[in-house]
Amino acid sequence: MTLYMYIRLSDADKDLKFKTESESIANQRALLHRFVDSHNEFAGYEITEFIDDGYSGTNAARPSFERMIESLKNGDAQIVICKDFSRFFRDYVEIGDYLERIFPFFGVRFISVNDGYDSDEYKGTTAGMEVVMKYIVYSYYSRDLSQKVKTVIKSKVSHGEYIGSFPPYGYKKDPDKKHHLIPDPEAAPVVRHIFDMALAGKTISQIAITLNEEHPETPSAYFHRAFPGCGRFKMTSAENCWNNMNVGEILKRRIYTGALVSQTKVWKGLDNPHTVKKDEADWIIIPHCQDAIVSDDEFEQAQSVVRKVSKYDRSASDYLLRSLLHCGVCGRTLSRNSRAKTIYYMCDKSKHKSDTQCPVGEKFIEKELERVISADLIEKLNLLVDSERRMRETAEKLKGSEENLSQSLSRIERGLKQNAVARVSAYERYSDGQTTRDMFLIERDKLAAEAQQLTDEKPKLEQELMSLSQTQDSELTAMADTARTYLKAEALTNQMMLCFIDRIDVYSGMRLHIHYRFSDELAKVLEIVES
Repeated sequence: MTLYMYIRLSDADKDLKFKTESESIANQRALLHRFVDSHNEFAGYEITEFIDDGYSGTNAARPSFERMIESLKNGDAQIVICKDFSRFFRDYVEIGDYLERIFPFFGVRFISVNDGYDSDEYKGTTAGMEVVMKYIVYSYYSRDLSQKVKTVIKSKVSHGEYIGSFPPYGYKKDPDKKHHLIPDPEAAPVVRHIFDMALAGKTISQIAITLNEEHPETPSAYFHRAFPGCGRFKMTSAENCWNNMNVGEILKRRIYTGALVSQTKVWKGLDNPHTVKKDEADWIIIPHCQDAIVSDDEFEQAQSVVRKVSKYDRSASDYLLRSLLHCGVCGRTLSRNSRAKTIYYMCDKSKHKSDTQCPVGEKFIEKELERVISADLIEKLNLLVDSERRMRETAEKLKGSEENLSQSLSRIERGLKQNAVARVSAYERYSDGQTTRDMFLIERDKLAAEAQQLTDEKPKLEQELMSLSQTQDSELTAMADTARTYLKAEALTNQMMLCFIDRIDVYSGMRLHIHYRFSDELAKVLEIVES
C-alpha cells in the first residue's frame, strides 16, 4: 500500500532564492516521517512525497499538488498526510470541499499532523467548528501576509532599492551592493547610442534600421545569453531584429536617467494573478538611485521622438485579413499600416533590416490582397458546394447498387458456409465407404474450386461497397453547408475567412500561398473535381 506526503513551501520564504531546498521543507519532511514512524498502522507502507517549492496555498495551481490529486483519482493511494491545513490549502472553502466531498468520494484518508485532524475520526460527520475556524484564520492570514509583503516591497522601493528579479537592459546587478544597479559595459553603450540618435532627430524606424546595420544584440537576444535558464522571451523568434517596439520601449524607460521607477502596475487580488497598469501619477519614481546613462533633459527631449508615433487604433480590429497574413520567408505576421492613405501590409523585418530574403521595401496593398484572396475563397466555396452536390447525386443513383452489393456479399458468405459443410459431408461419405476414392477426389476438387471462386470474389465486392459508402463524406457535407451559408452573405468577414483559411504566406511580387483548413482526403477530392 502507498501513503502520500504533501509538502509545500510558501513563496514568501526568504531563503527561496538561495537554496535548492529550504529548511522549511526539510522540517516538514522530518515532522511527517516522525509521525509515520510513531504509528504502527503505517508500517510497511510505501511513502511517496509530493513537494511544491515556492507555490502559494491560495489556489490549486501547483504542479506536485495537481499530480497528487490525479494519482488519487486513479486509486494509487488511500492516505494523504501533511503538516497542517495551511500547507494543503489556505482557502477554507477549497479545503472544506476536499475534506467533505472530494477525498471521501476517492476513499482517501486525510491527516493534518499539527492540527490533530484525521478524517477517519469524522466519518459520517463534518470536521466541526474548530476546523472551520482554522480554515477562516488561514484564509485571512494569506490576505494579511499579502498586504505585509506589499508593504515591505513599497518600503524597499521608497528607499531606492531595486527588487526586480532581472536588471533592465543596459544595467546589471551590483555584485557588491544588494538591490543596486550599475551600468552594463556591454548594453549601456547601445542604450546611449539609441538616445543619441533620437536627440539627433532620427525617427524610431530610422534608429531601428541603423541598429540592424550595426548588428548589436537585441534586448531579447542579450537576455537569452545572459540568463540562459530563464523562460522570458522564450517565444521570441530567432530572426528577431531591432524594430519600432524594442527601440520605443528603451526610449520610454525613465530608469536610464538613474531614477528607480516602480509600482507601475497593481495586482488585481490574492486569487487573481493578473495585473493592470496604474496611472502614471501613481507611480513611485525615486531619482538618483544608480548611475545615469542619459540626463533628465536628454530623456525629455527624446520623448518627442516617441510621441511622433501615434498609437494604433484597435477599435477597428475586425478587418477582413486580420491574423491571416504572414511573410513567406521569415514566417512573421505582416504588420498593417492603417494610418496611410492607402492601407498596406509589410514584413517588419524587411522594414528595418536590408540584408534579408524577406520582401525588402515591398508594400502589399490591402485592397489588392482582399480582392485576390476573396476571389480564391469564393471559388473554393463554390467548388465545395459543387463537389458535395455531385457526390450526393452519385450516392442517390447508387443506392440500388449498394443494396445489390450487400445481397451479393451475403450470398457469398452463405455459399462459403454451405461449401464447407459439403466438403465435410463428402469426406464422411468416403470414410463410411458410401463412395469410391476417385469419386471423392473429383467432388473434393470441384468444391475447392467453387470455394476459391467465392473467396476471390468477396474482397472485390467489399471494396466496391466501401467506395460507395465513402461517397457520403461527412466532412465535405458539413463544410459544404457552411459554404452555402457564406455564399449567401452580403460580404465576406474575417470570421468567414478564419473558418476556411489557416494562414496565407505572402512572397515578393505578391505571390500568395493560401493554406486552407481542408483535410488531406477532402483536398484530394477537390483537386479531382477541379481538374
